[in-house]
Formats: sequence, structure tokens, C-alpha cells
Amino acid sequence: MSLQEKAREKVARMLRFNAAEAPAGGSTQWKLLVLDEQSRDAICPLYSVGGLRKQGVTLHLMLSGAREAIPDVPAIYLCRPSDENIERVAEDCAKSLYTKMHLNFSTRLLRPTMESLARRCLESNSVGAIHTLYDAYLDFVALEPQLFTLNQKETFYGYNSSAGGDAAIEAMMRRTAESLFTVFATLGQVPVIRAPMGGPAQMVAQLLHEALAAHLRGTGGGGGGAGSLFAESGLESYARPLVVIYDRSVDIATPLVHAATYQGIVADVTSYRLNRCACVGTDGRQRTYDLDVEADAFWRQQKGESFPDAIDASGRVLSDVQAREAVLRRQTATGEAPAPAAQAQAPDSNGGGGASLNVLVDSLPELMEKKKLLESHTNIMDICMGVLSSRGIPDFMDMESDIEKYSAQDLIKFFEKGTGLLVDRVRLAAVWLCSGREISREDYDLVLNNLCANPDASDAKADGASGNPRGAIPMDAETARKALSWLRRFMSVGGFSGGMGGAGGGAESAAAEFLGNLLSRGKQMLGSVKKYKTTNLVEAAVQGGSGLGLGMVHLDPKVRGSVPPAQQQAPHEGKVVAFCIGPGCYGEYQNMVDSLGTKVRDAKINSRSIAWAAGAAHKHTHTQKSARTRA
Repeated sequence: MSLQEKAREKVARMLRFNAAEAPAGGSTQWKLLVLDEQSRDAICPLYSVGGLRKQGVTLHLMLSGAREAIPDVPAIYLCRPSDENIERVAEDCAKSLYTKMHLNFSTRLLRPTMESLARRCLESNSVGAIHTLYDAYLDFVALEPQLFTLNQKETFYGYNSSAGGDAAIEAMMRRTAESLFTVFATLGQVPVIRAPMGGPAQMVAQLLHEALAAHLRGTGGGGGGAGSLFAESGLESYARPLVVIYDRSVDIATPLVHAATYQGIVADVTSYRLNRCACVGTDGRQRTYDLDVEADAFWRQQKGESFPDAIDASGRVLSDVQAREAVLRRQTATGEAPAPAAQAQAPDSNGGGGASLNVLVDSLPELMEKKKLLESHTNIMDICMGVLSSRGIPDFMDMESDIEKYSAQDLIKFFEKGTGLLVDRVRLAAVWLCSGREISREDYDLVLNNLCANPDASDAKADGASGNPRGAIPMDAETARKALSWLRRFMSVGGFSGGMGGAGGGAESAAAEFLGNLLSRGKQMLGSVKKYKTTNLVEAAVQGGSGLGLGMVHLDPKVRGSVPPAQQQAPHEGKVVAFCIGPGCYGEYQNMVDSLGTKVRDAKINSRSIAWAAGAAHKHTHTQKSARTRA
């Protein structure tokens, strides 16, 4: 069972008031669902509104919003046990909004927090309102069977802001490890942990190791020992997953490059979040499409393919569906006997090829639904092609795929053509800076000054119809200059190596925030045979090596003390979870699945910023390692 399926099963159980089985007779009790933002996003890819209604949910409400009292209907809560959420829950109890409140917390409810809630309810004489209380361990978003995100915000900005201290950094890492713990609690398996030495990767690995070990020994303060979450049995106890934790500094350029896969391009040029694509057509109308790998066979098969290949496949499949539709309509209208080819496509219930006309008629609605999905993909592809053409993105792809051979003068000549939006040129310049070559101050100044010289080089007024999706990052020459200047200094001290101290003050914080947003919007080009650095690192970790010349930390929550050298060097057989601390991208995800999928039974790739949000805040999930962490 995939992580997404287990998460869906966990939500279904919560909606049964945590009963192990559905009630006898199939009757469903009506209830309300009260969520915080993170929990709403976690449920969104798992259940549609119609799916929730089948589970008896008549209304789902936001915990942070204004809500009226609804008596005689139980309310199921799912939220993080934050101070703000605990205060709102206590207020709901005091106001007697609901007759029975069933509380589920997405991460472990610590004893001090539980005591705080109890004290508030005692003060308002409303303890009886809380009927049940559970740790749900569901602080992640399972976007696909093999893809999840922790969906955290402002980490990159917070880590690089001059205002962030060691305590804030440690809190971010602890939150990351806490959320990652819920992933393995949902899988019900204790992982083996490997991570490069130094920086946030080792810190998160150690914190995760400590949390798992404490739970296994019954000292985690979560109200249960190993049996409550990790009841492994049979082969599961031997085929444990391996989690490889790494941070973005291993390959910072990866999420900056323009995408080449169908899914990557959709995410790059439309507003794509939580498996929903929102785009503006040539007629100016906003359209939304749900892209679900389970419900949409074409998306499942083609999302990781190159965009031209996906277009070709769409044309072939749509032509086939239209031909089959024409045959079925003719046969149902005339009573004509099904042709042998049609019989083969619609076998009878006994598995033979002699399908009756009734079977063909019954298959028509299914065929029409498939045609509708394919027409949706045609619309999405048309919009994407318009954006790719208007912004000249294929030209950026060509340069980015072989960036090492281009000089400063080559970039300047390209920029003078005026191709693309300013955000596209900044991405190209950033990839050039991250290429690993020695770049002189003179060459850097030439590129930066040329990039920012055009006073009209601004994306601020671009919208979805012209190629910059609604909610895209505002860009002007001054912001571009600050971001690239910050990135150059950032790379000159060894990559992700510090929060830049106090130098630059607010300007540095703004540049760090912008770069984080830029990274989160960027995607990776899918090379034909190339493996990315992160893929090589994960592959080496699977084989028991270090990868990229980095020392590797080996941790096992089931082992007291150090992991024996023989176990450290042994190749891993079984599931692999690759976890990136920092901005991720669909190209990296696809590259890793393609490379590792033939070597391991199951690969789950996570990046904490795989879901890009559209909105004014634009503070996505990013982290970088710090010299303070290394020390």
C-alpha cells in the first residue's frame, strides 16, 4: 500500500471517529470537519468534496474562520497542536459550538500542551465538550503515491534572514523532523536513516532518529510504545525503508532550470498546486483542471515524459478515442453487429471477445469521460505552448542544458535579444553562477549590468494570458540585482554556509526571500541520460557509499549506539524515501524515480517545496545549511 493510500485510510478512520471498522449495515453518521490550513491541504489530494460527503461530512470549516454554533452534530477536528490552534479549540469548547468535539492532532500532542488545553477547558467548565482526543500523525501532503511534501512555509527566508537566530533555526529543523516522523508513522515502518555529514541534513537526521528511538522505547511522551505506531510484522520488519536526507546545497541549480517534462512545464507556467492546475486561456477566462494520477490514466502515463512526447501521445490517444466513439455511435444507432475489433476492446463478462451491443452501449459513457479528460489535456497543452512560445523558453532550455560552455559575452548577446521575461533571464544567470566554473568579478558585473540595464525589464504587469501565471513572483531590475548579488556571495563561501550575518540588513533578507521564491517556482530540465547530483547521492547511499565525496551519517533507531560498519556499507534492499531539505522540483523527482525505480522496489521522493502556492505571500518551504550548524 502506497503512502497516499495509507494517508487516505488514516483519514477515513478518523472520519469514523477512529473506529477500526465501518459501522455495521453501512450507515454513516453525519458530522462536521474543522481543519487548519495544513490539514486542509493534507486532505485535499486524498478526498474530493463528494468523497468527504460519502464519509458523512456535511460541512468542512476552517478553524481560523468565524463559525456559528451547530448543535446535535459531532465535529471532528484535525489540526496542528500549536498554541494558536489550542486557544481556538478551547474557545470553541467555551462557546459550546458543537455538542461533541473529536480532536485529532496532526503531530504529537506534548503533555504541557495537553495540560494547557485541559486547564482552559476547566476554567470555562467545558471539559465535557471534548469527547475523544487522538494523535493523528498526518503532518504532510501525499500528492501522489510516490510523492509527498511537508508543505511548510517561510523556511528558506527564515533561515537566511539576518533576524533569524540559532533558536529559530533549531525550531525549523525540529519541525521538519517532527513532520517527517508522521510520514513513517503513517507507513507504519521504522526507517534506516542516511544523510551527508554537516548542515541541516545531519541535524534533521539526528532529530528524526532520536524521535523514532524514543517512541520505540516508550520514552517519547506520546502515550505509547512501539506497538502503537510501528506494528511491523512478517516481511515488513525486515524490508524496512531507507530514508536519505540531503539539503539543496548538493545541487542548487537544479530547481532553477526551466522544465522540459509535461508535469514540470505545467507547474512552471500555470498556477499548479495540490494537483490542481489553474490557467488563463487566450479568451481571458480562468480555468481549473484536476490532475490526479489515480483518476487520469493519461496524466499518470505522460506527466514524466518530455513535453513534445506528451503532445504526440495526446494526439494519438484522442484520435483513437474519437474513432471508437464514432464506431459505437454508428452501431448503437443502426443496431449493427459489433465489429471484431470492437468486440476485442469490449469483452463479455466471461472474458471472451463476443461483446453484445448492450455492452458496447454501456461502454460509451466511460469512453466519453476519457475523451473529456483528453480534451482537458489538449487545452492545458495549448496554453502551455502559447507561454513557451511567447517567452522563448526553449531557447533558455538549450542554454541551461549545457551552461558550462557559455561565457559572459554569450549571455549578454542572448539577453540583448530581449527573449523571455526578466524572471527567465534571472534564472538563466543564476544557473550560470551555480555552474561550478570560476567567474571573475568583471564577468559577473558585465552580466548583471546588462541584465538589469533595460528599464522596461519588468514582469510586474504580466499575467496568466501573457505567460506569467497569476500569483507569480513580482520581478523588477532592482530585485534581480539584489538576488543575484546575494547568490554570488552565497556561492563564494561554499554554497549554503550561513545566514550572511548582519551584512546588508533588510536588503539581504529581501534578496534571500526572493531567491527562495524563485527557487520554488523553478523546475528542472529532464536530460535524456543525465543523472543529477542528487540522484547520484541517493543512489550511492542506497549502495552503502557516501556519494559526491561527502561523508555519510548512518543511523538506525532500532540499534542502540553506533550502527556497525558492516551494516553501514551494506546495500539497501527495499523502499527508498529521498527527502530534500530545501526547494525541490518535478524534474529532480522524475530523474530520481527513473534512475532508482529499476534498482529498488519503491521510491518515494519528497521535497518540502514541491507544491508551489499562488498568492501574495510567496514564502515557500526552503532551508539551507549554516556554518553555525556545522561548527
